Amino acid sequence: MLASTSRHAAALARLADLSLPGNVRFGLTTSEPVSRLSSGQTFIDALLGGGVPRGRISEVLGPLTSGKTSLLLVLFAAATRRGEAVACVDLADALHPASVAAAGADLRRVLWVRPPSFTDGLRCTELLLQAGGFTVVAFDLGATRPRPFRSRAWPRLLYAAEQSHTALVVLAPQRIAGSSAVLSLGLRPRTLLWQRGAWPLFDGFDTTLLVERSKLGASEAKSVKLKVNSQNRAFSFHR
Repeated sequence: MLASTSRHAAALARLADLSLPGNVRFGLTTSEPVSRLSSGQTFIDALLGGGVPRGRISEVLGPLTSGKTSLLLVLFAAATRRGEAVACVDLADALHPASVAAAGADLRRVLWVRPPSFTDGLRCTELLLQAGGFTVVAFDLGATRPRPFRSRAWPRLLYAAEQSHTALVVLAPQRIAGSSAVLSLGLRPRTLLWQRGAWPLFDGFDTTLLVERSKLGASEAKSVKLKVNSQNRAFSFHR
């Protein structure tokens, strides 16, 4: 034990004489704080520990009509109300400008790209992150997981997001970014809601938003029940 300690001390002494590039630290166990992007909804921010992390990749996962796009529009609305710009790489061809405006987002601050393929979508996303100036860049993959899957693309996108301090939000039916994603949110639709009357009209649906995986520490809440309004895709807290 004493020999091991002395060797360790000798190694540290040798390192002290070297001019190593960068900051060299020993025994560092705390991570740098991650800034958050508020969704503008207190019940969602509470679940996320303050909001969507900036400079990181977050996944929003769920089947069709689970509320993924509605959650994205909530983020877009909050960001554009603050005067910030956002972008959506819409591989799913699911973004509807009228719905974006109805959700409260300023269309003048929304860049919308429809790539012809998954590979083009990855490239568009990387270019938007590298360009900077966007608070949120979303990559909507649609209902299917593309193949072949290029796992090496996600570390590159993570690096680009870190450099531009942009929140990269990936919408997909299942986890796809692997260890590059620090946050994975799941949406689970529950009940369709109808307006009462002689001719019942679709009024929205209940869904549950839950944290499936997080590298940023656990929040007090694990899930929250939401109602998605059919008119403007807005979320509201649903007990």
